[in-house]
Amino acid sequence: MIKKEYREEIYLVALVLLGLYLSLIENIIPKPFPWMKIGLSNISVLIALEKFNSKMALQTILLRVFIQALMLGTLFTPNFIISFSAGLISTLFMIFLYKFRKYLSLLSISCISAFTHNLLQLIVVYFLLFRNISLNSKSIIIFIVIFLGLGVIMGLITGIIATKINLKRNKI
Repeated sequence: MIKKEYREEIYLVALVLLGLYLSLIENIIPKPFPWMKIGLSNISVLIALEKFNSKMALQTILLRVFIQALMLGTLFTPNFIISFSAGLISTLFMIFLYKFRKYLSLLSISCISAFTHNLLQLIVVYFLLFRNISLNSKSIIIFIVIFLGLGVIMGLITGIIATKINLKRNKI
């Protein structure tokens, strides 16, 4: 029989690998910006949160981001900083929202977290790359609205997939 702590480590490795695999699939899909993805890898974070706990969700996102950056050679580049900061803070927000799981569905938590993730990405990108540009331009505001709207749609897709997996409420 496998001890509980080893079992949790095995599940953590499986969730990180699932996140890496889904992220790899997303890297194949053409995108207009390097940091723009569907967010399928967040399914592993939703599973960690639903089946285990917030600690497992944080470990899943942090390990996935670091391992992915090591594999792609992007550690400590702007892409890594954007992914790490937005992923960490939006996961912390997801954990906060999960405290209201009785009132919020996995779908709504996913959508709100995706919106938060994209908003944080825009903020980090602005400060890293575009802090000298005025945000009063009509085309920039349209871009921001479209980008945030796409985030909600992508969160909806991720949430639907996570919901269709039919995760049970009981912990493993």
